[in-house]
Amino acid sequence: MNILIVDPLPLFIQGLTAGLKNTMPDISVNGVNQCENIWEILSATPISVILIDGGMENSSQLILLDDIAARYPHIRIIVMLMKVRKDSLRRFLEHHAVAVVSKEASMETIFQVIKTACCGMVCIPHSESVWDMDSEQALLTRLSDRQREVLRLIAAGESNKQISRLLNISAGTVKSHLESIYRRLNVKNRTQAAMMMSSDE
Repeated sequence: MNILIVDPLPLFIQGLTAGLKNTMPDISVNGVNQCENIWEILSATPISVILIDGGMENSSQLILLDDIAARYPHIRIIVMLMKVRKDSLRRFLEHHAVAVVSKEASMETIFQVIKTACCGMVCIPHSESVWDMDSEQALLTRLSDRQREVLRLIAAGESNKQISRLLNISAGTVKSHLESIYRRLNVKNRTQAAMMMSSDE
């Protein structure tokens, strides 16, 4: 997998590159400080994921995200922010980002976000400051339609293999959905997740 990091701070790019290579040894990482240098990399290298600094959050940056998505629709765009706010989250998702993550997130979290994004799922951080939600009903609204389908099947007692067959998706995709569901619902296992779905119905 080829990843492109776009950030004005070379030190941040170096640190994130080292962390990603430790977590995902088989990846190749490119880094640029200037947005205008993105196109040279994209034309020369088959990039799968772009991790881009969202700190400026101005119209030219949003246009850049739209341009990347129009020219390279297969690339997953992940926006990295120092502080994730609800309005920023909404804005970036509207402009083709598939994930928004804090720059201070652990390497494991960033790895999970990349993995989830590569499976074609939207990934948003679990943060009370972003959501201001605490009821189980509100937590369930964080799930995509597909994740709710998976959760319903968990609540019905289906195994990962059975869910894979029923939804015609791979076992790996089921596992990715489950990890994302646990994170979004702030639960540790399928039993806790199933209990939340049961209380919702």
